[in-house]
Amino acid sequence: MLVLGSLAFTIGLGFFLLGAWPVVGFLGLEFFVVWLVFKLNYHAAKKNQSVTVTGTEVQINTTYPNGAKESVSYPTAWVRIKVTPQGSPKIKSRYQQKITASSHGQSTIIADFIHPAETAHLARHINDMVDRARVAETQFTEDEVAKTDWATSIDEKTLRPH
Repeated sequence: MLVLGSLAFTIGLGFFLLGAWPVVGFLGLEFFVVWLVFKLNYHAAKKNQSVTVTGTEVQINTTYPNGAKESVSYPTAWVRIKVTPQGSPKIKSRYQQKITASSHGQSTIIADFIHPAETAHLARHINDMVDRARVAETQFTEDEVAKTDWATSIDEKTLRPH
């Protein structure tokens, strides 16, 4: 912003000295709009989600830009992770593709802030986590599961927001 402000000031000063002083106002307006867009982008980037999968539950924790937190959990045995609409959508409608976790009539959207190119990959990764947790849960007795930490998690904040 310092470089852009310096550039706008230099250009504005040149136009002001040439007698075209209204240009200074438009350069100031341009600088303000760029600052506002950066501010809104940084605010939106504060949203993050974490998905934790254990042998018994899938927990989705969401932190919103305003600081509000939401936590939803589903039983691992019953949760379904799917991408809607399925298949490869047209380029225009890629932003409409969503990952949802659902079970017993409830559903939660996961990672609606990531780039559309990463949606299918993330859905496969979460499905793999759920599958591994289900297999781990069925292969061991309850005592062995209690002694072992089968939690696998993914922090989606590390993925780029769109």
